[in-house]
Parts: sequence; C-alpha cells; structure tokens
Amino acid sequence: MIALAARELRHGGRQHLSSLLVAMITSVFATLMIEMDQVLRVQSIGGQFIKHGYVVALLDVLDLLFFFIAVFVASIVTANTFGIIMAGRAKHIALLRLLGASATTLRGAIAIEGAVVGLVGSLVGLALGLLVTQVAYGALVSSGTFVDAPIDTLSPLLVAPVVVGLLSTTGAAWYGSRRILNVSPIEATGVSQEPVAQAIAEMPKRLRTFVIVLFAGGIVMLVGGVALGLKSPLGLLLAAPGGALSFVGFVLGSGYFIPRLLKAAGRLTGRSTPSVLASANALRYPARSARSTIGLVIGVTLVTMFTVAGQSFLALSGPVASSAEPADAAGDQAFLRLTMGILAVLIGFSLVIAAIGLVNSLSLSVIQRRREIGLLRALGFTKKQVRAMILAESIHLTVVGGATGLILGIFYGWAGVLAAIASDHHIGGFFWPTIPAWIIVSIVAGAIVLAAVSSAVPARSAVRVSPIRALAVD
Repeated sequence: MIALAARELRHGGRQHLSSLLVAMITSVFATLMIEMDQVLRVQSIGGQFIKHGYVVALLDVLDLLFFFIAVFVASIVTANTFGIIMAGRAKHIALLRLLGASATTLRGAIAIEGAVVGLVGSLVGLALGLLVTQVAYGALVSSGTFVDAPIDTLSPLLVAPVVVGLLSTTGAAWYGSRRILNVSPIEATGVSQEPVAQAIAEMPKRLRTFVIVLFAGGIVMLVGGVALGLKSPLGLLLAAPGGALSFVGFVLGSGYFIPRLLKAAGRLTGRSTPSVLASANALRYPARSARSTIGLVIGVTLVTMFTVAGQSFLALSGPVASSAEPADAAGDQAFLRLTMGILAVLIGFSLVIAAIGLVNSLSLSVIQRRREIGLLRALGFTKKQVRAMILAESIHLTVVGGATGLILGIFYGWAGVLAAIASDHHIGGFFWPTIPAWIIVSIVAGAIVLAAVSSAVPARSAVRVSPIRALAVD
C-alpha cells in the first residue's frame, strides 16, 4: 500500500499540485487566524484601537466560522481533484484489480497520497503564515495602527493547521477515490473514461426529498426570521439558521441545480461549434461540473453577503451614530470597517481555493480528453478553435458560479441585516439593501480574469500534442 502510494507520488506528482496548493493556503489561513487572535489580544490589553474584550470574542467566533468554511471549500476541491484523477487512472486501476489488488488496498494507497500531500502543504503553509504575520505586524506597528508589544509567535495552537490540513486532505482523498469501487478488472482492456453521472442529474428520490425539505424549510425559516425582525431584534436567531440550512440544501443539490444553470449559460457564448462543444462538455459530467463550480459559488456568496450586510448597516447606522458622541461614533465606525476588512481577507482565502479548484478541474479534464481533442483536430478543428472551446467552457463555469453567488449573497446579506436591525426605532422598519457598485464590478472583473486564467493552461496543453499522438493515447 505504501509502496504503491510512493510510486504514484513519484510518477504522478503534478496531478497533486492543486491539492498541495489548497492544503498550503488552508494552513496559511489557519496560521494567520491563530496569530491574529494573539495580536488582537495583545492590542486589547495595550488599549490601542481595540479596547473591548467583546471585540476579540466576536472576531474569535468569526475566525472559527470562516476557517470551517475554508476547510469545507478545500475539502470539496481536493475531493473533486482526486475524483478526476481516479477517472484518469481507471485503466491502470483496473489492471491492478486484474492482478489481485483489492479496492480497499487501492483506496488506502490513495489516502496515503492525500496524507503526504496534506502534510507537506500544511507545513509549507505554516511557515508562510508565520512569515506573513511578522511582516504585517511590523508594518502595522510602524504605521502607528498597533502599539509595539511582544507577541507569542510560536503558540502550541500552531499544531492545529498541520493536523487539520493532514486530516482534511486525507479524508477528501479517501472520499474522492470512491470511484475505485466501480472499476472492474475488465476495464483494463478498454479506454478509461469518466462515467456520465446520470444519478446526479436524476437525483435519487430520498436525496431529492431531503434537499428540497432542507432548502425550502430553510427559506421559510429565513423569511419568518425577517418578518419577526421587523418587530423584534430576536429575528436574527431564526433567520440565521434558516439561511444556513437553505444554503446547505443548495450546496447538496448543486448537482441538480448547476447543470441546468450551465445549460442556460451555454447560450451566452453563441452557437458556434466550439461553444456548442464547450456546453456539451460541461453537461456531459454534471457531477464534476457541479463540484468545480460550487466552490466558486460559496466564495462569491460569502463575499457578497457580508459586503451587502455591512454596507447596509453602515448606511443605516450612519445617521444614528452621528447623533452620539463624536469619539464613540468614530470608534464604532472604525471598528466596523476594521471588522469588514478582516472578513474580506478571511473570505478571500475561500475564493482563492475555489479558483485553484476550477483551474485544476479544467486542466485534468483536458488531459483526460486528449483523444477526443485529437479526433477534433483530425477532423479539421484548428488550434484557435480548441482554445475557443476551452475558454467557452471556462466562461460557462465562472459565469454560473459568479452570477449565482452574487444573487444568493445579495439575498442572504439583505435578509440578515433586515432581521438584525429592522426593529430598531431609529431605522424605521423595512429597507432595501445597499449594494455597492464595486462589489458587482469586482465580481464581473474577477470572473473575466478567472475564465481567462483557468483556460490558459489547459488550452496550451490541449494544442501542444499532435492529433496523431493524441489518438494514440491508451
């Protein structure tokens, strides 16, 4: 088992590059979270800028929340990566099964691969996180934002990023390798292909019922919390879990929702042959497309939700704060802006992880489709058309992820701030959300850049191999 894992790591190490980056970024995130907590506690004691213990406590809760989200997104990306890798290794796995290897042994070897990748990535991320902390803290002290106070950099809690990275990557690798269970020895004589996941598009009845109940029930709770929030500040206690449940329902049902959204997005790039083929490629394997897109949906939703909620709160609390003492008003506004800045950084990690997952998914899928691309080239498809096809596929994924996340984020952010402050007599009840133009511009610009970047590497790989060699791939 160990020897098999070592062999795959030696010969197929490039396949794990994205998983390594994801583990590293997650570890950097966790390290910064721990170090930031130490810094804020020191500054709280020093009385510079942050003067209240509840601020540190609130940020602790937010840290844990967003760390959980980042680990969740990282696990999705890693599991998707290993699932695609298993599809590409189908023939090799079938040959090992034919020679007597059991599925348990093969999955154990994959889990060891994941453990090695997770450990290496987490250790590198830990070192980078400590370095970034020292540089950022020195800059903040030099600028006068923070007082110059010693911090305990090497905390025992720094074991956590390594342990979490190791366990999450190993678990995601084990889950992603479940494809091995469906590989029969007879496949050793055929061409390896990823199976069309019709079970995702045609969701099993029990799972479909569970997802509908979760999503619809969550929406009912969210709307009920907003209605209650118009009369009482307790509305958020009902709206928050309702929003979480409905979003979890959407994520679980992404294999049902996203392919349909991708089908609609396919019309955006026209009816040219590359665009039609790109749409077909995204819909051919709905499970893979859904997993590639859902990480982006989660990241954009979180960014938009907290931006809309924060900007709406600032816009509505401005007149109220201006009637208070000038020093208190300035302090409250500064704290809110600091908190929003910290949240933007924390959520940004989830977006980076999702972007890596999208790039990797396209890259690995192109590698697996070399024979198909070679056939297209042999039939007269030019290199320019191949690049256009892959770019169109990337555009479909990013448009769906960005637009869906933007809509969900606006809805959840607006509902949350309504439930939280609408009952305040200074606010005056119902209000429309404040949607800053920069968030829409940023998401649109980010989607364009991500679509171009995520298609560049796989497109270059696709056009590099001649049609004859591609058709000769086993």
